[in-house]
This record gives sequence, structure tokens and C-alpha cells, in this order.
Amino acid sequence: MALFSNPFSRKQIFARADTRHECRIEGEIVLTDKMASYEGRLINLSRGGAMFRPRLAYLMNRRGDAVEVSAAGLVLRGEIVATTPLGFGLRFEQPLGEAELAHLLAQGAAAAA
Repeated sequence: MALFSNPFSRKQIFARADTRHECRIEGEIVLTDKMASYEGRLINLSRGGAMFRPRLAYLMNRRGDAVEVSAAGLVLRGEIVATTPLGFGLRFEQPLGEAELAHLLAQGAAAAA
């Protein structure tokens, strides 16, 4: 993820570093500070983060909260960087390795079949 500036504008241009992959992977998110957990699913995934859609009807703004996401036998640690109508935007503490990303995407493909 990178931010580029235009010298003639105050607005910064956002550029995503990793490709997002659409997926449907069942999982659970735990807000580690509050020890609250929510079931839901990862709806898109990249090496650096994901979008997690809880099964809640109403999403509270949780920006900055530390989380652990359990999905497909993996536990991914990170932080909520955005709350949107689609769910929680997550940034992982450590980028996913190629094997972890492939495993998660394979689980999503198997669940869709």
C-alpha cells in the first residue's frame, strides 16, 4: 500500500500494493482487547489484508481495534483499518506468505463448489 502525492493538490492518491481476490471463506473475528467475537466470512483477501463481513445486521465503527481472524485453520492477526457497509477492512500484522494465501483461496474455492 502506498500513498502518492500530487505537488499541485493536497489530495493523496492511494495505490494498493497487493492484488485483491474475491472469496467466501467462513471464519470468526475476535476483538482481542474486548474479547468479543463475531462469526462471518472473508469476502476478499490479499497478502496484506482482507475484508471481513460479520453476520451482524449493524456494524459499529471499530477502527484501530486489534483483531484475530480464524479461517480455514489459520489465525491471522491484524487491525481494523476501516468499517464500511461491506464489513471490516483489515490490515494484517505480517503479510501472508504465498502458501497461506493459496491455502485460503483453495478453501474458498472448495466451499463455493
